[in-house]
Amino acid sequence: MAISKLLRVYYFGMIFAVLINCPVGIPISEAADLIGANTESAASPLKIVDSIPQPDAGIINSSRVHDDTSFAVLIESENGIDLTDADSIRFAISDGVFDSYERNLSSSSVRVVEVDNRSSPAILLWAVYDRSLDLSLPPVYHLDTVVQIFLEVNDLHSNAISASDGSFQFKIESDSQQAHAFNHLPESVFFNTDDSNDGHDRGIKIVSGVLTSAMILYNADELILPAFGPMGEIKPLNRGDEQAVGSPLNLMPHTVFNHPVKLFIPFPESPDITNLDIYYYNGVRWLAACDAGGNILPGGKGWIVPGSRVNHQAQNPPQIEIEIYHFSAAQAVVAESSTSAANTQHNRKSGSGAVVYVSCFVESALSEGEIRYSLLSLLSLLSLLGLLSFECQEAGKHGGWEAKRRGE
Repeated sequence: MAISKLLRVYYFGMIFAVLINCPVGIPISEAADLIGANTESAASPLKIVDSIPQPDAGIINSSRVHDDTSFAVLIESENGIDLTDADSIRFAISDGVFDSYERNLSSSSVRVVEVDNRSSPAILLWAVYDRSLDLSLPPVYHLDTVVQIFLEVNDLHSNAISASDGSFQFKIESDSQQAHAFNHLPESVFFNTDDSNDGHDRGIKIVSGVLTSAMILYNADELILPAFGPMGEIKPLNRGDEQAVGSPLNLMPHTVFNHPVKLFIPFPESPDITNLDIYYYNGVRWLAACDAGGNILPGGKGWIVPGSRVNHQAQNPPQIEIEIYHFSAAQAVVAESSTSAANTQHNRKSGSGAVVYVSCFVESALSEGEIRYSLLSLLSLLSLLGLLSFECQEAGKHGGWEAKRRGE
């Protein structure tokens, strides 16, 4: 049997096992681990950890992708990447309007921001393509278009991320989405800071509404300046045992900053901020990023600067200060509830380490001693069984043909 057919039969079998396990009550995290344990025998020495925007943003969900969005990927390499080699990181962009074009590290519109710069060559970094800095093209994408970007990366040991593995697409906001966002921006003012010794010499502050006193401090030399996003665009975290505090702080544009920015989150209704975890919204879901003790959680990797949390309890209102590499949204959660949720195994996906709940698309319920399957579940199971049966038949035919050819 051809190797490709063997693999297909194997994967059909694994997926079938997952579908069988879900209805009988096994959490999908365990079922997913069943596949993951067999498809990744060892951690890849070169991998993509995160992306901005998330894959298929605005296509399979209602996420709004700004027309001036950057595209960025968080890359982790065990062996390091030679940033002096312009072709070690390459982007191919198809924006739905202009002919496809390529950019690499020698392009003025491509930046690298090292998250872990304790060693050389780079081992953890954000690779960023900024359409707004591409002088040969309009500074923004056309509204309501699908953008496709293909990433290729090579490390020092000749490991590679191919264009097929580094393929992303997202849909730019529509005219109505953009207008709605503009009309719901919070009232804010820019200012110069008194102390710029740490490089944060400019700021922006919300001056009215429920997020009054929220503040961003940044370096004035940033090529793309930070701002606050529209109110009400990000839904508050509302899941299981988590007790969200305050309103989500929406941040824009979606980009990575050359110098981490300082974010001050106010809590006018929470006199004690020492027991609050910080969650980060990646454009699709909320991820636990930083616990009450300031420890970085897996969901905050590449977003929050380690050791940057400061609790300003005496401020009015109390504020939590953190430094972050890039923008999306942030919200606090009472630590006790998020901790209990993190320890819950039911419907918990453990791959990212964050408290992310998923539901198996084969829903199951025990009612009056019967297992109830949805029509979609049955069709899915039957389809997979049919595919598996077909592959086995093909394998049998192939084996018989081989036997005849050999004269057996």
